[in-house]
Amino acid sequence: MSMFRRSVRTEDELAHTESVLRANVLFQDVATKTEGRWHQRVLYNLASAFYKVEYEKGDVIFSQGSTDKDYMLILEQGECQITIDGEEIPGIYGTMRPPAMVGELALLMDQDRAATVTAKTSVVAFRLDRASFNHFMSGPLVKTEDIKVELKEIDHVIDQVSGVKKRYNGNIIRQYKPSRRWLWRQWRGTILQQAWKAAATSMLVSSCFVAVIRLSCGPTWALGQIPDPKSPAISRLVPLAQLWNYLMTLTTFILTFFLSQAYSLWRDMYVTTRKIQGRLNDVGLLLASTVERDDEGKFTKRGIVLLDDIGHYIRLFHLFTWAKYSKKFRILSTSRGMSRMLSRGIMSQHEYNTLTSLSSSNGGHHNACLSWVLIRCLTAMKDNTLPKDRALRELLFHKICDLRATFASIGDDLDGRMPLAYAHFVQLLVDSLLFISPFALYSGLGIWIILAVGLLTLFYAGLLDLSKILLDPLDNDEYYDAPVNVDIGVLIRETNAGSSRWKYAAEMLPFATTVGIDCV
Repeated sequence: MSMFRRSVRTEDELAHTESVLRANVLFQDVATKTEGRWHQRVLYNLASAFYKVEYEKGDVIFSQGSTDKDYMLILEQGECQITIDGEEIPGIYGTMRPPAMVGELALLMDQDRAATVTAKTSVVAFRLDRASFNHFMSGPLVKTEDIKVELKEIDHVIDQVSGVKKRYNGNIIRQYKPSRRWLWRQWRGTILQQAWKAAATSMLVSSCFVAVIRLSCGPTWALGQIPDPKSPAISRLVPLAQLWNYLMTLTTFILTFFLSQAYSLWRDMYVTTRKIQGRLNDVGLLLASTVERDDEGKFTKRGIVLLDDIGHYIRLFHLFTWAKYSKKFRILSTSRGMSRMLSRGIMSQHEYNTLTSLSSSNGGHHNACLSWVLIRCLTAMKDNTLPKDRALRELLFHKICDLRATFASIGDDLDGRMPLAYAHFVQLLVDSLLFISPFALYSGLGIWIILAVGLLTLFYAGLLDLSKILLDPLDNDEYYDAPVNVDIGVLIRETNAGSSRWKYAAEMLPFATTVGIDCV
């Protein structure tokens, strides 16, 4: 069991705790306002209920599955490591730093501890017991149920980003095997799963039509035979069969072209996501190659701070980029979403304050974070952490501006993905073809139209559904949870890893160098 000791708190620590609570998603509704008057210091009283505790390196603060739900912590100093199912969560999502809040979900949701939290270093924290937590959360100013719903949604998104939850076993899209046998065995996530209901409905309509013909027209042919073309009822259907042939030719051509256009959009979107990652990697490589070093070729302390800052801003930029364009990640850019990111240690208090102070017309949090990257680089050039080299400066400007244009094209592509008139026309064509199929094909197929119409519906309706899915590469329409939708969580995790890749790759050199590297 973890050991800790209580310490006396100062007024500065009390004020710090209050400021952390004010920015936290759980306590944003707990204000000093009561019945229209600002005279009761609710947050101050809540902050006073915390007391200071200390843990030593290696202490287990919480254990996954533990029923101990008696307290939560606000980190003041040190770091904690999160482990789930025996696996350490990598990067910033697995390392909790001040002013992160730890253990609050078990109290709020009244559930067992979801992860093991271990003191990675010596830790100083402020602890709140369950009784005090419940007292303040049950107040009239707290919308507890709304907070629970939003927190579940926010944490679900953060879990995708951190890798706790993976959509396609860690792949950006679901992978396939070329084996015919393997492909035939697949069902979940295929177009068959999407189109079978429409096919079954068409077969039912065809069966009813066959039954009506058999009961009302007195057919002279056996059930499994081709209908007699001399029958008055059948002869009336022959012109409809010719019309159906013309319609099938037109529909096949237009539908296949529609599918081609949809795949082009999907492919372009996938390439764009990779281009964004590539430009971010370019910035990391440039900085790691030119940042200040000592005579032994190692990064100076200033150089390390610069690379860490840029890596962090890159991670925030990429996360907020997808929060803008992906509906499922949009909640992260809300006030509660950013507050939760602050409490999880994903952003600092200063960054939170800066982003929340921006007006809604500033163009987005991702634009602010990208500006931080460029301005931080220019500042480093002024103090010689980066060389004052015109070529490097122009190259950084080029990379950042190219990055801006690349991610901006995502919104442009999604906005103009397909005109309504085009999609509407294709839908009418496919539905018309499938609707008249049982009546048009009966004269030539008889009872076998049941199977034929089922197959036609499966393929034509399936192709149209596939087109619609490809036209929604980020799954914003939530039309169908298909394995062709890009897993944004994978993109973010890869970029998070890449944000520090070049720092560690160029950390040691096999040769000595002078302070700074001239960029030619």
